[in-house]
Amino acid sequence: MNQTLLYLARSLLGALLFAGVLSAQSVALAAEAVALPPVGILPFIHIAIAIATTFAFMAAFGVAILLWVQTRRLHDIRGGQGASSWLDRVPPVLSLERILFRVLWIGFVLLSVLVLSGMFFGEQVWGRPLVLSHKVVFTALAWVLFGVLLAGRSLAGWRGLTAVRATVFGFALLFLAYAGTHFVMDVVLKHQ
Repeated sequence: MNQTLLYLARSLLGALLFAGVLSAQSVALAAEAVALPPVGILPFIHIAIAIATTFAFMAAFGVAILLWVQTRRLHDIRGGQGASSWLDRVPPVLSLERILFRVLWIGFVLLSVLVLSGMFFGEQVWGRPLVLSHKVVFTALAWVLFGVLLAGRSLAGWRGLTAVRATVFGFALLFLAYAGTHFVMDVVLKHQ
């Protein structure tokens, strides 16, 4: 169990460092190419938090899928027995649930900080703290969903497939909020 968490933490840290280097270079190149108003370091902090949040929820999504696969295997009519597979190396269901909710807590805290830093960043760039857009709406919906899931876990003991479904749906909302920006702007709204 501890080795699994250590491996997950090392993998997440490595991915964050790699993505941070790439995004810092991308932002620096974009700032040189486009005349941006001087906003200081806040955009870089916001982007770093966004990258960390993305990786936390990507990790939660991966753990949720593993949890779903292990749960299905556990309830298999053959008792989950048969040929040995890579699933024999995956932690048991209860360990996966603990890992999932730990990663969800990390992601939820990061998402909360991201929303707050986005409000300050928006005020510096656009003069308004909150510009209502699809990104803000999907992010707010995901924040509420993950908050309800974590409260449900703490107060009512929600677990298993409820946690898997909520995690996958919340990840889809965040995907639509961030990666779907260009799709909404270019395809749905047909902005050039």
